[in-house]
Amino acid sequence: MGRRDRFSEKTRLAKVVKNGKSAEPSPKSKPLGLEPRKAPSQKRAIQRVQYILDIVASLLDEVGAEAITTNLIAQKAGIPIGSLYQYFPNKHAILNAVGKRHLERVNEMFIGFLTVKVDEKGWPELIDKVIDAFAHLYLTEPGFVPLWSNIKLDPELEEIDRENNRFIATNVSDLFSKIVPGMKDNPEGEIISRIIVEVTDSVLSRWLREKNDRTLAERMLRELKVMLKAYLNHFINEGKK
Repeated sequence: MGRRDRFSEKTRLAKVVKNGKSAEPSPKSKPLGLEPRKAPSQKRAIQRVQYILDIVASLLDEVGAEAITTNLIAQKAGIPIGSLYQYFPNKHAILNAVGKRHLERVNEMFIGFLTVKVDEKGWPELIDKVIDAFAHLYLTEPGFVPLWSNIKLDPELEEIDRENNRFIATNVSDLFSKIVPGMKDNPEGEIISRIIVEVTDSVLSRWLREKNDRTLAERMLRELKVMLKAYLNHFINEGKK
């Protein structure tokens, strides 16, 4: 696949994630009542929806997902409850929209690393920077911690996260293909990328739940970096044999 084709594929996948749609649609991943009622097309409507999502993200930090109601959202946003229902059928649809926006921002952050030149000397430092960037975004993005720290309790969000991990794995292959032979365009490389993403996602999910124990949280990030470096280094050395 040529560079232009790869860029087109990344753009297509990014749009897939932005729209909250899976590249491999499944009826189970889109239960009734969890999709927005309508996608806003006019600038004012788009701004209103983003404003609603901003309010909900703030409420997640203030009171948590369980305490949020559509009445509370409308009250905090200063809009009639009917205006809220024009765009979302219920609270869970709004929370899903907030989650999708979180992942959109995660993807934008990660895609920025694709412009970094990766070589055999600099890749360990790149691992550190990527993990630190993920951790920083998770802690600073409004509503991220309370929404995603209990993802296992929400099958719909878990499916959205799983689909997004496939997108991230594709970009991991691109990022490290220059130093890991066979990282790209073959099944083994795809598995390597998926394992990197799934392990990172799992550890960071646990890290979110343990973040109040600063010593443990910092140790978890350090060990995650060590583990990823050792894993990639194994395949780099294999390629040199």
